[in-house]
Amino acid sequence: MNQVLVTDLRLGEMLAEGGEGRVFEVVRTGSRAPEDPAALVYKQLRHPRPLTELNLLCAVPTLMAERDEGACRRAISSSAWPSAAVVGPDDTTVALGALMPRAPAQFWLRHRDGPKRLATLSYLAGDPDRMTVAYGVTVPPPGAPERVALVYALARLLDAWQGGAGPLVVHGDLSAKNVLWSLQPAPAVYVLDCDGAVIGGEPLAPHFPRATTPNWEDPALPPGQPPGEPVDRYVLGLAFLRLVGAAHFPLQGRQRAHPRVSVDLELPRSWRKFPDMPGLWELCERSLSLVNAAERPAPAEWAAALEDLLDVLGAAGTAARARAAQGDERPARSWSPGLPGVVPRSLAPTAATVHDVVVRPVLRHRAVATWQLIRPAPSLSGAGREGGSGLSAGLTPRQLVRRTLAAWAAAHGLAVRLVRLPGRRLNGLRRLVGIAVLDLAAACLALFLVGMVVSPWIGL
Repeated sequence: MNQVLVTDLRLGEMLAEGGEGRVFEVVRTGSRAPEDPAALVYKQLRHPRPLTELNLLCAVPTLMAERDEGACRRAISSSAWPSAAVVGPDDTTVALGALMPRAPAQFWLRHRDGPKRLATLSYLAGDPDRMTVAYGVTVPPPGAPERVALVYALARLLDAWQGGAGPLVVHGDLSAKNVLWSLQPAPAVYVLDCDGAVIGGEPLAPHFPRATTPNWEDPALPPGQPPGEPVDRYVLGLAFLRLVGAAHFPLQGRQRAHPRVSVDLELPRSWRKFPDMPGLWELCERSLSLVNAAERPAPAEWAAALEDLLDVLGAAGTAARARAAQGDERPARSWSPGLPGVVPRSLAPTAATVHDVVVRPVLRHRAVATWQLIRPAPSLSGAGREGGSGLSAGLTPRQLVRRTLAAWAAAHGLAVRLVRLPGRRLNGLRRLVGIAVLDLAAACLALFLVGMVVSPWIGL
């Protein structure tokens, strides 16, 4: 099925709408319904394209299969690749849109009290406790092997696109909204919006503005320029920080404003028993570098390093399940510049030097989640039966004191750490001055209260 007339499509409800077009479910194609009506969607383009461009995209899996069937299986299992161009009855040389597979069922999740939604990376790039309380979605804790395995699956997909198994493929807009995740039956990712990919190093539609997602774009890419391999490689390093660290990491703004940035990747203290992994942090630095953007590490290098990391974490079986989910159970291709097939321990440091990004692992105890202190308010009808005032549903005096002391200690600790970090000392000194003023004010208030209490006893 290379091309389909739009008049032969019977469309269902609109599933999504974005800057490049609208996505509809497909109820029927031609005279019969598809075997699985939920398996296809139609993306209606806002700007129709020449049919030759969409046909080239649809042919990419076939071209990949001719060279490497394993890479082709990885690409098809992990991405919504266009399967047919949709044309109008009047001009069959212009594509109005494309048919593509719908995200499989395991890449959808249901909120506690809502409909099913796509399992985007945004659920992983935030506080897990907040996701549980706000949406009823349970995600692994920071540093968990499952999070590492999701980045590993994404690295293997990019390696299938950029590893020489077929035409060079650059997605160009990998982001939280375009990359889905699943942990059942195995850690896996699924990439959307592949119809805007760059094939063979040339954009298919250079005369149309390309969509980018804020806070996922590559600061090294000049405005208006088509994306290349370094763009996807930057997002791969960013995804490692955000998925493994379970945090937002708003990095791009700081990189544009400062010639050198330092990133603290908070990890659970359970990582202290693992060996030092300088090569892993250097891999992050090279992926995020703007100065050496053209030398960012290949996805195959990431895949090899993450296989080693999962082995260190005692989760080699998780890596094997992630490979099996992509339909290709072979280990990551060995990577070493100039010596294919010979690769040192991937977590050992390399000779590369990055001058503009520093990534440091920080092992910390996670604070007690404040989200668990949020409870439904008692109903008015039950207020009397439950024993009085609504104060019992809030914080106890002991909890209030503990939280105040914890916040006080955290503010001091953060200021001291910033003072020690190169490039952040001024910010740390400002915080220390502000904290000192607050401490002085609190001490004066405490002395005043103590004086008010004891003054009657001493005759003042």
